[in-house]
Amino acid sequence: MNQPAYFPLPNGYTMRPWSEHDVEAVAQLDALVFGADSWSLEIFRHEYQASTAQNPHSFYQVITFGDIVVGFAGLLYGPPFADVTTIGIHPDHTDKKLGAALLVWLMHTADDLGALDMLLEVRADNTRAQRLYADNGFEHIHTRPRYYPGGVAAWVMRKRLRQPGPSTATALTDKE
Repeated sequence: MNQPAYFPLPNGYTMRPWSEHDVEAVAQLDALVFGADSWSLEIFRHEYQASTAQNPHSFYQVITFGDIVVGFAGLLYGPPFADVTTIGIHPDHTDKKLGAALLVWLMHTADDLGALDMLLEVRADNTRAQRLYADNGFEHIHTRPRYYPGGVAAWVMRKRLRQPGPSTATALTDKE
C-alpha cells in the first residue's frame, strides 16, 4: 500500500514502502535500536514476504536519509484491529520527529484499512515512546508482566479509530 507521508519530514529524509533491498538494513537497525528485544533477519524476511503477498495484512514503511535506512515501522491488520508491530529510529536521527511521522503513517494506514482500534506493546521503561503514543491518542489499557527479556513489563496501549457498531447480539435482541 503506497501512501504519502502525512507528516512533514526534515530536509533530506524520505518515507517510502520498504523493498526487498531494505530487509537486511531494517534487521540491522532493529538490532541496534532494540538490542536483546530485536527480531532476527529471518523474521524480517518473513514480514517482507507477508507485506508483498497478493492480499497483504502486513504493511511496512522506511525512512531514509540519502540511501541509508534510518527508520522503519510495521503494521499488522487483522480485522477489526491493527497492531503496530514495530517502530525504530536510528539513535543518530532521533529528535527529528521521524518516529511521529511513522506513527502518523501507521494511524492513517490502519484507518484506511477500516480498523476499529490500533494496539501496540511498549516497554514499561520506555517513557519516551509512551509519551509519543499518548500524545497521539493511545491509552495504556493493560500491563503484561515480564514480557520483554530481562523481566521488563510491557504496556499494551490502544487508540480507538472509530466507534464499533452494535453487536450481533444487540441487533438480534432488538428484532425479538
